[in-house]
Amino acid sequence: MKGCHVLGAGASVFTLALTLALGAGPALSDLGVKTLEGKHVQYYVTEDMLLNADKDPNNWLMYGRDYESTRYSPLNQITANNVGDLVAKWSLSFGVIGAQDSQVTAVNGRLYVSSSQNKVFAIDGATGRELWRYDHPLPADLGPKLCCGDVNRGVIAYEDKVYLATLDTHLIALDNDTGEVVWDQKLGDYKTGEIFTSMPVVADGKIMIGNSGGDVGANAGTIYAVDAETGAPAWKTYTVPVTGKEDIAKTWGNGSWKTAGGTPWLPGSFDKETGLLLWGVGNPVPDFDGSVRPGDNLYTASTIAIDIKTGEIKGHFQYTPHDTYDYDGTNEAIVITDKEGRKVWVHADRNGHLYSIDRSTYKCNWVVPMSRVNWVKSWGENCRPIVDPEKVPTYGKVTKDIAPVLDGGKEWVPASYSKRTGFVYVPGRDMSMDLAAKKQEFKPGEWYLATDVLKLNPGGGYVKAFDATTGELAWARRQNTPATGGILSTAGGLIFNGDAEGVFRAIKDDTGETLWEFNVGTGIHSNPTTFMVGDTQYVAILAGPGGGSIWPLVYGDWLKTRQQGGSMFVFALHKKK
Repeated sequence: MKGCHVLGAGASVFTLALTLALGAGPALSDLGVKTLEGKHVQYYVTEDMLLNADKDPNNWLMYGRDYESTRYSPLNQITANNVGDLVAKWSLSFGVIGAQDSQVTAVNGRLYVSSSQNKVFAIDGATGRELWRYDHPLPADLGPKLCCGDVNRGVIAYEDKVYLATLDTHLIALDNDTGEVVWDQKLGDYKTGEIFTSMPVVADGKIMIGNSGGDVGANAGTIYAVDAETGAPAWKTYTVPVTGKEDIAKTWGNGSWKTAGGTPWLPGSFDKETGLLLWGVGNPVPDFDGSVRPGDNLYTASTIAIDIKTGEIKGHFQYTPHDTYDYDGTNEAIVITDKEGRKVWVHADRNGHLYSIDRSTYKCNWVVPMSRVNWVKSWGENCRPIVDPEKVPTYGKVTKDIAPVLDGGKEWVPASYSKRTGFVYVPGRDMSMDLAAKKQEFKPGEWYLATDVLKLNPGGGYVKAFDATTGELAWARRQNTPATGGILSTAGGLIFNGDAEGVFRAIKDDTGETLWEFNVGTGIHSNPTTFMVGDTQYVAILAGPGGGSIWPLVYGDWLKTRQQGGSMFVFALHKKK
């Protein structure tokens, strides 16, 4: 090619730019190029990295590790045979107490993590050295609007930015190398009860966040999408009626759509094959008085399928029509192809059941109980529950022993699907509650539960493994406390999770046998992640109890004799000399 003699055949534009920068070669004007420039950004996260996160063993780029929300890592340096050599390598104090519901995001050896009170840290993954910190100032009158503490469930990295959703409804882009604010977009109004507690979702060049606060007066569940580069609004999707003219408004009798709730307060999954987001929607309000809102109350207690380009809702599956137990439907949809070749999502619901749902038709393949459940009397078409009338909260009466408890057979802490075993691992609780309904007037920004009796009865917790193709229980591991930590599964034949007593453990994935434990010194209410830095596999967990609605009730006495905390622990194998 004419001109190739300048740098030699095969020379790249980058090499040419470097040569020019060093003062060698022809002048820029001689090349006929008006502008020749570039910038190298470290720890840059591309669209391709996100789309293929399931095939990247080294990083942990999003909430569920991949768009499918499997929380499965192909790393196998730490195995069932050597996990006994796992040791703490370093820890980091966040400088704040409270519920640490977050998790670590890992990008090529650099870690990003948020803590309670909307602090963000960038950390060297090998040493634990803090690189930068961002502290988001929170308004003084925010406290009464918080359902479950000043929690945050993590930050996500994309291109040269790190994104934080804040309790006072801001979505903030930080420079990934300095922590400086690039843009700050206010999306909601915390004074109405609306807050953000979730890790954002990144897909198709958009940053998406669902709101929280339905129990505290945020009367319209909303998913916001903004442009990742600028923060400019792209689309906004309501998960409940907001005008009364929507078709789903017919499922809200007595005009109850005006105070619907239905907040989508956890991250959604992304079905790359269809271009649809699969996003869980919370409970209707008032929580426990269903008489004022007759009907199915769509799209509450459901997973909805949303077009990533437009925000249009294309389909749904509702787990608990006309929910009167605060069972939500926000838990993750794990996107898999099962052993029978069916393209499904698997969902462990707070209503006490595990589901397999067809991703094309939104039809239920099967539903199985995860523990003791008594609010369902029988099942109708498409796994529709027929409620036992003896377990419905009513006026002037305490309905006793409703199972499961309001935080469910599984709370928000995520399950994991292992590609090694084909099992889905569920962290749950085996408890019941007593309820009584009462009349209550709705007031924006104030609690709207409509009950004067909420009693949690004694029980325990579990981690269980279910066959994701059939729903059959493979094994169960009981524990003294409700499961308050999310699950990580690995190709090393392990699952990791922590509990309310502060024990972080590794469990054999095919039997449930406990292989290793470490006491972090305070309760765990967060999700483990794993990643590589150099040639070493690390596992990270956050420590710090609180946040959930049953925490202050169940653990009030427990916390009187144990320390609260706010920290992060990172583990790796001890290298023997």
